[in-house]
Formats: sequence, structure tokens, C-alpha cells
Amino acid sequence: MPKISKEIFKHFLWEKNQRHDDNFKCLNSSHKSDGKPPKPKITHPGDVVFYYDDPYLGKTIYLHTDLKSYAKDTISSNRLRAAFKSLSMTIECAKESAEWREKYSVLESEAHEVRGLLFVHNHDNGYDQPFYDTIKKVDLKSLSVSPGTYIHFLGPHDIQRLYSIGNDIMRLKSDSELPKEYTFYYPDLVMYRRHGDGSSQAATIETLTGPYIIIKHGSADNCAPGFVIYYNRDGDTTEEFEYFLDSLSRYQMLEADQKIRIKVTHDNSNHDMKGIFEKAKKKYAKAWGFDPAREALLNKIEIDRITSVTNTYNPGDMGWRE
Repeated sequence: MPKISKEIFKHFLWEKNQRHDDNFKCLNSSHKSDGKPPKPKITHPGDVVFYYDDPYLGKTIYLHTDLKSYAKDTISSNRLRAAFKSLSMTIECAKESAEWREKYSVLESEAHEVRGLLFVHNHDNGYDQPFYDTIKKVDLKSLSVSPGTYIHFLGPHDIQRLYSIGNDIMRLKSDSELPKEYTFYYPDLVMYRRHGDGSSQAATIETLTGPYIIIKHGSADNCAPGFVIYYNRDGDTTEEFEYFLDSLSRYQMLEADQKIRIKVTHDNSNHDMKGIFEKAKKKYAKAWGFDPAREALLNKIEIDRITSVTNTYNPGDMGWRE
């Protein structure tokens, strides 16, 4: 069983189907292999399926996941294109397959959505290129993806960041600065209203790749109730932080009894990030007319960098495929 499910995604409250490394029959005669000549697909692979309830869509999202592990010099646009092509065909069939639903215990009557997740891990930790630059070379628009099919991807730097966040969550719980039970926070939006009571809500794949991840928690032995925010931006300007503070206000998070801790996860965050943040708080307070209560709330917000932790996974341990 891939260790990634235990060491990373459990902290984001994803569930994992116990079946893994299994195939299901291809339903589309137009699906062909990349051989010469191309041959019709017989089956599609399945490494592991993760799932969670989406708070805005009101349905369960199943992520049929292709786990790839490459050395730093073998992460190429050609390899990624082949992986995306294969996964796109897999999801096209999975969405219509009774066999797939049977294998992964999904009721056809259940409100759900099947998506693909390409997980690209660099097992020798030497990949230092911008992954999205490599993705751009793939020309995803040229891939034949059926309408309504979603394919997500996480690259080496995403994995490193999520691994470090998971490690930080473990440390906070160990130090009684975060209770064992927590939830990821989803405020009601203009166009969408949250489903459910908001407790034990998982982080969606969109949240994991977004600018920040918000945990809402109750009190712990060494911490008052409040929020932990993992912030994935470089913190270069006061305007950036002013916009962020305004978002917290709109999300109704700036309450008197709520502790707010910001943990910056960006690889290249500004070395004077704390100073820039303090200046942003003053400017934002001024915009509110220096209201003492609002300024006191802002002054209680803590910000620091997360400790980056390098994972030591290798393909043999994880059962991942080149």
C-alpha cells in the first residue's frame, strides 16, 4: 500500500479505498495504446483511489490516482503527456464503468464525481525546475479529454510542501497546540453555500493547490480555539497581505476569541516577510479608521515560516511506477 496515503493525505482528512494496484476493463474501442502499431486498450490501471466530501458541491469526489515516481532527470514533458493521456482515458471509462464502481464500493445512486489525479514524485529529491514550466510544454489542450472530465496533478514541489504541512500538523498536535480533531474551513461564498455542519471536513484538491489552506480548530492544552493558515505565497508586498487580511475579515475569521496563526509554506518567501506583514497590518488598520478593537485583533495574528521537511520515499518502498 503506498505510504503516501499514510504520511501525507491522512492529515488532510482524505479517505482511501483499501483496494489498490488493480485494473478494470476498458469500455471504449477508441482507446489505444502508444505502441506501434497502436493496439486497443484491454484494461485501465488503478494505483489507489482517494475520496472526500466536497463542501460546496455536496457530493463525494473520488480521485482515481496515478502515482508516478521519477528521477530528477527523467521528469520530461513527453513522459507527462503520456501519463495525462493514459489517465484521461482511464477516467473516461471509470465514470461509466459498473465494474469500477463495484471495485471501489461506489453506489450509482450516490451523489459523486470521478476525477483523475496524477501524482508526480521525485524520488531522488534533485528536481529543481519549475514543474509548471514542464507542464506548459505538454500542451494539455491537445489531449483528448471527454467533456466534464477533471484531471488534477501534483508535482514534486507540491508534494514537498504538503509533506512539510503534514509534518507541522503532527508537531502541533504532539505539542498540544492543535487538538486531535480539527476541520478545514470553508466559508459560505457569494455563489456557493457550504453543505453539512462543517465538522471534520477534508481539504479539497483545489484547496491543496490554492494560495492558502485554513484549519479551524477547538481549544487544546496549549492553545485557544482558532485557525491555522498555511500560506503559499511569497509575501513580497504589503498589498498582498492587505488583500489576505481583507479575505480573513470577509470570511468572518477576525473574531475576538479566535487565535490566528499563519504559517508561510512558499519556498522563496521574502526574507523580510514579518516586517512586510506588520506594515500591512498597520495599513489595513488605517483603512478601518484605526478602530481599536479591529487593530487589537490584527495585532494578535502570528506569522512565521514553516519548517521544510524532505521526504525519504523511494519507488521500492512506495510501489510507485516509473
